[in-house]
Amino acid sequence: MNHEKMREHVHTGIDRQCESLTSDPYRVQRVLNMAHETPKTGGFVVKKKLSIGVIFVIVMILTTITAMAATILFAKRVPATAAADRAMLQTYGITAQMQSLFTRTSTEGDNGTTIVTYEGRESLAFVLGKYTVVVDGQTVSSISWSRDGEDTSGGLEASAWGKEQLEEILRIDPATGRPADLRTFQPYIDRINQQYNFDYEEACEDSANENYVVVLQGDDFQKAKESQLFTTQEFVQIAKKAVCERYHLTAQQASLITIDVDENSAYVMLDGTLCYRCWIFVGEFSSENTEQEGTYTVYVNLETGVVEDIMFLSEQGGGNG
Repeated sequence: MNHEKMREHVHTGIDRQCESLTSDPYRVQRVLNMAHETPKTGGFVVKKKLSIGVIFVIVMILTTITAMAATILFAKRVPATAAADRAMLQTYGITAQMQSLFTRTSTEGDNGTTIVTYEGRESLAFVLGKYTVVVDGQTVSSISWSRDGEDTSGGLEASAWGKEQLEEILRIDPATGRPADLRTFQPYIDRINQQYNFDYEEACEDSANENYVVVLQGDDFQKAKESQLFTTQEFVQIAKKAVCERYHLTAQQASLITIDVDENSAYVMLDGTLCYRCWIFVGEFSSENTEQEGTYTVYVNLETGVVEDIMFLSEQGGGNG
């Protein structure tokens, strides 16, 4: 096999096997050049007839290493929750900003589906209810609300709060440029809870959401720390890239990123999976807020580097963190 045919064979094999990977062309070219480098006295000697199989293996290793550094891998719950967020907006008008008043979880359903739930936070659990979205791959197969069919037209007097009430809660006060204090609405919430005998403190104790994220302590913390295969800096870089990719941040927004890592609460169990958790802040110093500015909580698999989940808390008062 002549040199040109050998090059073509190697490149074709790499292209076919690594279509989704990003390689370093300079590293690959150096390996290919070794295939026909002539021996030099006192220098690095390579056999002229280096096996094409050996070349292919070396190139594959270099390609994969480079690709892993540049490619972010997402667990299936990440695109599933993205699809669920879109369905919440399209079906019920629930925006990312409104999701600050909910907790979001995603669990494995039947036949490989992902079940994404949005439940009102604490005292809001009854009035906001629970939204359930079933996602098959990245396709929403069903979406429902525990308060479906109830009248929400009574403003803050209604027992079920939907889009209209959430808009009122998050309405920007022209004087301050911020949403109203949630405590302003607490008397309405308390009265509705009392009217329907809803004890939110008891409900919170029974909620499965309470065990969705568990911060590791003691021996569990030490064992998790010892088992990680990435450095803190590598976890942070994965998290930063994941936020930019998942939420399509602009270069301007990416430039406003700041990162917070609290080692004492960084090692967690996310729905039974060991993860490294860090917080990405976007836009804290910008003059104008956008829907993508806020706090992103990123969970990276401790042993594989796969991004297991990202939760968002909008600067404008929204999110699902």
